[in-house]
Amino acid sequence: MSENYFDRIRNVYAKLNSMFFKYENEVLGALMATLSRENYLLVGPPGTAKTTLVYALSKLLNAKWFYRQLTKFTDLEEILGPINIAKLLDGKVERIYANSIVESEFALLDEIFNASSAILNTLLSILNERVVYDGEKVVPVRTWTVFGASNRIPDEEELQALYDRFPLRVFTEWVSPDDTEPLIIKGWELRMDLERMEPLATMDDVQAVNKIITQYVYDHIKDISKIISPIIANYVEHIPISNRTRVKVPMYVATYLMLHGIDIGRAELTPSLLRVGTIKVLRYLVNNKDQLNEYTSFATVHMPEDLLRLSELLSEAKALINNEVYDEARQRIRDAKELLNQIRSKWDAVMVKLYTDEINELEDLLKKLEEALSESRR
Repeated sequence: MSENYFDRIRNVYAKLNSMFFKYENEVLGALMATLSRENYLLVGPPGTAKTTLVYALSKLLNAKWFYRQLTKFTDLEEILGPINIAKLLDGKVERIYANSIVESEFALLDEIFNASSAILNTLLSILNERVVYDGEKVVPVRTWTVFGASNRIPDEEELQALYDRFPLRVFTEWVSPDDTEPLIIKGWELRMDLERMEPLATMDDVQAVNKIITQYVYDHIKDISKIISPIIANYVEHIPISNRTRVKVPMYVATYLMLHGIDIGRAELTPSLLRVGTIKVLRYLVNNKDQLNEYTSFATVHMPEDLLRLSELLSEAKALINNEVYDEARQRIRDAKELLNQIRSKWDAVMVKLYTDEINELEDLLKKLEEALSESRR
């Protein structure tokens, strides 16, 4: 039954979120890439758990994974496997592909943009076609998802084609100094979790979900496109997205909604869900870290009306408190509390879940403003 596939994958998603500290975007992107059979790039400084995330995901899915840190001196044998010496003595040039990228289901290529031109040319066919051109042979690779990790975005012209083969991207950072204590605690819990972690799903589940979602998107592409295309068109006026990536957005949106509780093919993807899913997915399609601010502004403008109104009420209350106009500030806060209660009680459960971060953030601001008002009475 398809719901079992969905449930098991969502269990993997929940487990990863519980294991890592403030890594929700990275985890979500990894699962979206996996379910879409897409390539995923993690950009950030060393020591931000990029490798650990892919390792944990492979263990939870019982997937065979391949890891290499790439340099200018990495040769093809380290990626594709060594030449078979026994065959070579017989005059045949063949590789031993066991334990190479060819036989892996997940591949993590660390510092991918530091690789030599020979490696980069080989990677392009793996990323795009899931094959290796090895001499005169075309060798299919088992690799389902390729993860790239880097501490930089390439500015070299010759690397742009490779960069575009990673349409889903996330920009990781070290946590703030104030978060050091919970980071240390969660880090030690993660170390222990990794040692005793058992699979919660399989690659068969991943492939089954991928097949269901792909078929659903194909069957409903005209209806889906009618809803999401205006949002994407508006977005690309600010942040460019290649034609190749735009075509894939419906798949990303469907996988995003599936991870948040929608059983694709059994529950209807309503226009409101498709709009929210599209807006949320677009954060993974930025070209660089600086564009995240533009994405945030875009997402804020496209929030549901109730959330926009709640944000406005709280901004007005804050300004009134700063200007010591306390009676009017109290009225704004009362209106905000009433609206927040309406959102929590009247909104569809899935919509509340999709906007959990925004709702919690506004609720935290509301509490701080209430505390400021209490201080003003003393």
